[in-house]
Amino acid sequence: MAKTEPVPVRLPRMGNLSKEEQKSITHGGFWIQEAEREIYKRALAALNEAGVPYVVAGAYAIYEHTGIYRQTKDLDLFCEPEAVMQAMKVLRKVGFRSRLEQGHWLAKALDDPYFIDIIYGMGNGLALIDRDWFQHSSPAILAATPVRVAPVEELIWHRLFISERHRHDMADIAHLILCKGHLMDWRRLIDKTGEHWPLLLSQVMMFRYVYPGYSDQVPSWALDELLENARSAAKNRPAEGDAHDVTRGTLISRFSFTIDVNEWGFHDQREELIRRMEKHPAVTALVESDLWDERASAEEKANDDPEEGDG
Repeated sequence: MAKTEPVPVRLPRMGNLSKEEQKSITHGGFWIQEAEREIYKRALAALNEAGVPYVVAGAYAIYEHTGIYRQTKDLDLFCEPEAVMQAMKVLRKVGFRSRLEQGHWLAKALDDPYFIDIIYGMGNGLALIDRDWFQHSSPAILAATPVRVAPVEELIWHRLFISERHRHDMADIAHLILCKGHLMDWRRLIDKTGEHWPLLLSQVMMFRYVYPGYSDQVPSWALDELLENARSAAKNRPAEGDAHDVTRGTLISRFSFTIDVNEWGFHDQREELIRRMEKHPAVTALVESDLWDERASAEEKANDDPEEGDG
């Protein structure tokens, strides 16, 4: 099968921006301290000039979709794995160091003390970043530079699996649904969530609890479909012995469910998925590439925040 290259992202041109967008080039609502702003501006401009396809996620994407501002320690760029090598080559040329953190999902471009997370998969090994992130992204301005912002549906899907003791994204999901639920493609979100629909149903019910006056932000057919999945699952109990030794808890929190694996003897689906993802051709090519100035040690990987960077 021929190798599929990622489709370059069409970036907005300055002449096509509205007066308000042009104004934001100088007076953007998302405040970044000057030194950090210049680092990001250099990186984004270089990636745009080279035509590298990426979307901005993390705190800035939340701000774009909800207006909620919070300071963040880094910038999160999501790329398809095939675009990471090109991105890193470009960033190295403009003064960044390249570091491979976790081979199956995360790299960094560093210009101390600042860094940019280049995220191309999920920390739990479940999936790689796909073309939907770009196809459904929207234009914006960050650090005086045109960018594409990650779509709401993919942001929610990604955050369904972040439920650590020190980091839980329920509030982000609720705010995204509140602000954009009526505009969302719920069909795409449900299809992308797939067999993990219980996580989406739990977040929808949490949203309805938090915002009882805004239940219409979730279309009735979407809630009905998720509830029907639950009814069907309740009727089909697993056969004796099936799945009794498996925990999916580590897919949403590696640390909180460590005891299940280390002491209670449950099979760790997270480790299984990560091992499988490490064998993916695109991931193998990245790991074996000579473009890395640094690589995280085994000890550093073990101590890594499993979903760091998506501030």
